[in-house]
Amino acid sequence: MGLSPALAQPLLCPPVASVAGKPCETFHFHVQLFRPDTREFVELYGINQFASMASCEHARDAQFKRNMAVVEFMRAQRRDWWQADKFGPCHCDMTVERASPNFLSDAARAQQIKDAEEIRQRVRERLLDARAPADSDVIRNLAPAVSATPLIGGPKLVSMPAPVAVATTSNSPDDLRITKAVDTTASTASSLELPLVDIPLPGITPPSEAVATAAPAPVQTAPVPQTAAVADSPQQAPAPAPQPVPAPAATASEPVTVVADEDLPAPEDVADAFVSYESQRIQNVLKVSSSIGDEAIKAQVLDACTQRIQLLSNLHSIIVGSGARSRLVAAANAAKKESDSLAVVAKLFGSDVPQHWAPKEAADVIFDPGVTDPERVLRDNATSDQQKRHALFALLATSSPTEQQQLWLNSVIEGLLK
Repeated sequence: MGLSPALAQPLLCPPVASVAGKPCETFHFHVQLFRPDTREFVELYGINQFASMASCEHARDAQFKRNMAVVEFMRAQRRDWWQADKFGPCHCDMTVERASPNFLSDAARAQQIKDAEEIRQRVRERLLDARAPADSDVIRNLAPAVSATPLIGGPKLVSMPAPVAVATTSNSPDDLRITKAVDTTASTASSLELPLVDIPLPGITPPSEAVATAAPAPVQTAPVPQTAAVADSPQQAPAPAPQPVPAPAATASEPVTVVADEDLPAPEDVADAFVSYESQRIQNVLKVSSSIGDEAIKAQVLDACTQRIQLLSNLHSIIVGSGARSRLVAAANAAKKESDSLAVVAKLFGSDVPQHWAPKEAADVIFDPGVTDPERVLRDNATSDQQKRHALFALLATSSPTEQQQLWLNSVIEGLLK
């Protein structure tokens, strides 16, 4: 039933003479909900029930605070027409007494609960239209927490039963079997050499017989004297002896020898080994740098170490992407000793870099390649190899090359390692 504020009645159940003096079993409070679509109030008094006055007061105060948060938000959005809900005091619930004019049947109580839910949805729509975040407290508080033991319609929350200790079945260790994802047992291989047997086929001469039965050499025959009858005839040259037909060469099939590829190192393993060794070197420099008294030199050392770490990170990516047959992977894989590592560094970044790469003092790690535009220097064919090596150092130490740049740097490094 819609009510205007001017016609609002006291939000209390009228007293019933038949129950006067009896203890009250349930408590509730009336509420007039503001409906934003019609801008009218709807009084509802069958949507809450409580077993004590204290729990009723607590629920009423909580609902009042939630409603005031909605009102403050809407008025902050310049919707001054929004009205606050009106709450009556907590009192004895007369909706369960048939003699009371406020008595509610199960159907009437369910209808009031349905009306309250519809108004809540209308309020939620207006809040979302006013750009209230869907996960904000003002939206979440529209649906109050469900009571564990509601007196009116709604789900009843039953606590889970206490866990019962169940005796576990123990298996004998002899019954357990190892689960294998892959069979790692070595397969047994055996070989047997058998002689080849010729199988005669019609119309085909075996190669062995063709070689053995070669055509015999031609036999010289004495010339036959001419008779008198043919003396007058013109003399004819003797016919040449037939040439022997060479026997077909033996075409026995020979097995093709397959040369297995050499064991090439994995670029990932080579990159990890080389870069981890050099990273440990720069970590040692950082530990020693803490004892430097000059703050300016210490700052330069820290900056040089940071550039070195950036360079090693980029170098790791380039080694992995260069391929197992590249010169870079071969050079890094062959660097098993300190001198080998410094030789690779000299070929990559210049002959004057190893003394800074493996410094005897922490301050010796400082190195200025003297290149302001390293990519331009690397792409310029007129620059010397030493300048390109310094430019490569500067580029890897101060930037993070893209995938296309790494492919280009692979070709540059292959040229420097020739």
